[in-house]
Amino acid sequence: MRSRTDCRSDSKAARFTRWLGLDRNPLRRGTDRVEAALRLVLIILLVLVVPAAAVAAGRWADHKAVHQAQLEQAAKHLVTAVLLRNAPASGPPDPYTSVQTAWVLARWQPPGHPPRTGEVLAVAGAGKGSMVRIWIGPSGAVTDPPLKHRVIAGDVCLAVMATCLLSWLALLAACGLARRALDRRRFSAWDAEWRATGPQWSGYRG
Repeated sequence: MRSRTDCRSDSKAARFTRWLGLDRNPLRRGTDRVEAALRLVLIILLVLVVPAAAVAAGRWADHKAVHQAQLEQAAKHLVTAVLLRNAPASGPPDPYTSVQTAWVLARWQPPGHPPRTGEVLAVAGAGKGSMVRIWIGPSGAVTDPPLKHRVIAGDVCLAVMATCLLSWLALLAACGLARRALDRRRFSAWDAEWRATGPQWSGYRG
């Protein structure tokens, strides 16, 4: 004797089979078969193609970010700057640490260039003569550090999420447009059949 759970499982499987159009229903129209095929294609795209596209986008973003980081590592230099004044006693905290920093006048020696003077970011309260490590560009001016691992990882995650989201939206929009086109075909066919068969049993000749 079959249990109630088995019956429910068979019912769900039967509904899913009908939803996919695999139940060989002779009453299905051509538009119904097309819609069932579109459902199957949509499932394949969502399960296989979209994840593959997301992985490809993540690899592309990782390759691009790593290449950019390598270029920046080759173009930028880490040098030591000497503070020419006392740093302010307080300043805005670093977004990634609890250390307060402040801008203060300093001097540094770029490779192959004369010494330069300008403001650098130092720990709040640092005294005159303290040394700070800074990144400089090819011209010797202070610049941002090369891309860090967390930035590269963030770019990869953003590329993967954006690819998934845009792919899902594009597929859902295409599916919705196809469904509307099929519905118009159905309504037109129903209207034509009604005009052909309706007068036969209703006696109305319009």
